[in-house]
Amino acid sequence: MKKLLCYSLCLFFFWCLSGGLAFADELSELKAMVRQLLEQNKELSAKVRELERRLEAYEKKEGEKSVSVSSAPSKEKWYDRLEVGLSVASVVQGVVGVDKDLANIHAHGGREPAGRADIIMEDEDKAYAAASVDLELSTEFSNTDRAYVLLEMGSGKNPESEIPSFSGIIDEGLSMVPVETDDGDVRISEAWYEKEFPLGAGKLRLRFGKIDITTDVDQNAYANDEVSQFLSPVFVNNPAVEWASYSFGVILAYESESWSLTLGYEDADSGWDNIFDYPFLVAQLAFHTNFSGLEGNYRFYVWSQNEKHLEWDELEDYFAGRISTPKNEKFAWGVGLSWDQKLTPWLGAFFRYGYRGRDLVGYANYDEEGNFVLDDTDFSYAFKHAFTGGFSLAGTLWGRVDDEFGLGFAYFVIDDDYEDYWEAKGVYAARLALDPRHEHTHDAKDEYHLEIYYRFQATENLAFTPDFQYTWNPAGLDDDGFWVFSLRGVWEF
Repeated sequence: MKKLLCYSLCLFFFWCLSGGLAFADELSELKAMVRQLLEQNKELSAKVRELERRLEAYEKKEGEKSVSVSSAPSKEKWYDRLEVGLSVASVVQGVVGVDKDLANIHAHGGREPAGRADIIMEDEDKAYAAASVDLELSTEFSNTDRAYVLLEMGSGKNPESEIPSFSGIIDEGLSMVPVETDDGDVRISEAWYEKEFPLGAGKLRLRFGKIDITTDVDQNAYANDEVSQFLSPVFVNNPAVEWASYSFGVILAYESESWSLTLGYEDADSGWDNIFDYPFLVAQLAFHTNFSGLEGNYRFYVWSQNEKHLEWDELEDYFAGRISTPKNEKFAWGVGLSWDQKLTPWLGAFFRYGYRGRDLVGYANYDEEGNFVLDDTDFSYAFKHAFTGGFSLAGTLWGRVDDEFGLGFAYFVIDDDYEDYWEAKGVYAARLALDPRHEHTHDAKDEYHLEIYYRFQATENLAFTPDFQYTWNPAGLDDDGFWVFSLRGVWEF
């Protein structure tokens, strides 16, 4: 038994000894592996640091290159930034209820036309049509320099050449009055260069060339565009202002976020010679407001038109026999305002007022020998005050975001001298002695004008606008008035 126990202890001792030796060998192996991993980690750390250094140097180099490229002048040319816009508009109009006799008498200064060759209106109901094409070219030479060219072409007939009224029926920008031809002619309406200068909290803007001064004065968010808003010129610009039309001019404007001051000059007679002899001058102060996210603009301006006009006193002297030839001798001036205000996100209102500060007739006309021709007298200054206003309703209210409904109303207060002339009061009664068979008196009253339109956006590029107009006492002469039904189509590309 003792021997057995002794053998067992010996065996256990040898087993432990062999296991311990194996454990020691394994421990040694593990230590060697750890030392190897540490060496490899040192090498890997060194490689990581080297990669980081090289990456940092690369990024620095690329950053310097980027700064160099951005600071270098851009190689983009002005024609790379050229923008082209093309629009085609056509209008069909039906005029109903015109007093053709009154229209012809007004065209001859209160006298009957001498013969059929002088009759301008032969039908009480008549249809007209016109079409125009606008091509716009604009580019930027830098962030502060730009240029713009507007080419217009059109043909058709404007009813205003036959139907007198202060309000008008269709704005000349759409009817192309200066280009009333069968085939149409191209007109360079605008061609100008503009430069901006940072100044204080705003900027100073200078524009010169062939300009349309109404793009910078008398603007209105809801009544300023004959292509997309009202058709009648009475709602495009202030009818009491004798605007210059597409001629050489200069605009200088200081503009900040909340207000602006604009000074404008344009050649009044559009003659391109002696361009400073008859200037149209205007100064406008405008304020931009934002009440609870509802934007508004309030513009006030004073203007003068320095072409020579015929004064009522001069015409009175002619009828009283004190002078033989009335002359154009006085310049014109006046004041105006143009407001637009958003009342809700879908409803906007507009208002304009114009006052003429001098008692003028318009322009006297003469024959080749210099004799005064009463039949051709221009009575464009027959009213003293002009009020226009209305509303614009966005189609978002009924789920048509690009549609628009507009309603406008105009009121003209005629001049007392104009009323006396047509009612033959005072010295004007003397004209009845010239030839009673062809002279006429007529009651005079203030003119009123109503226009309603709905612009329907049929596609992204095509819009149709049914339009309705009614004019009471056209040209300030007592009359039931006439109706105008129009359909405008506009394609924009």
